[in-house]
Amino acid sequence: MTMDFKANILIAVVFALLLGLSVWLQYGLLTEPRSEISPAEKNHPDYYVEKLVSYGMDESGKKYRIIADRMVHYPLGDRALLDNPHIIQYDLNHTPRHVYAESGLLYDNRSTVLLTGNVKVIQTRVNASGASTREHVATSQKMLIRLRDKNSS
Repeated sequence: MTMDFKANILIAVVFALLLGLSVWLQYGLLTEPRSEISPAEKNHPDYYVEKLVSYGMDESGKKYRIIADRMVHYPLGDRALLDNPHIIQYDLNHTPRHVYAESGLLYDNRSTVLLTGNVKVIQTRVNASGASTREHVATSQKMLIRLRDKNSS
C-alpha cells in the first residue's frame, strides 16, 4: 500500500465520522423533549397554601369548612397534607361539629380526610327551646371523615 492510498482511506474515515456525527447531532437536536412527568416528579409537591380556608357546599348551602395552617398538594394521587386542620361540619338539624387535629390527609377527590394526632371532636347539644345544654367532646388519635358522598360534586 502506498502512502497516498493510506492517506485517502484516513480522509474517507474522518469524513464518514464527521458525516455520522453531524447527522446524529441534527436529529438529536430536532427531537422534542418528553413532556411527561416522571413518577418521582409526581411525588413532589406542586403547590403550597398558607392559612387555608376552604368551603364545601351542597344544594342546601354550606356543608363544611376546612381551616388549616398550611396545605401541601401532591399531584400523585391528587392528595393534600394539612397542618393543624380544623374542620367545621354543618347540619341543618344540629349545631356545627368542630374537629381539630395535628395533621390531616385530604384525598379521594377531596371527599375524604384522614385526621391524625390528638383528634378532638366538639359538638354542643341544644334543647328544644334552642338553648345550649352541654358540650360533647370525643378524642382519638385517628379519625376518617367523609366530607361528601362520592356521587356529589
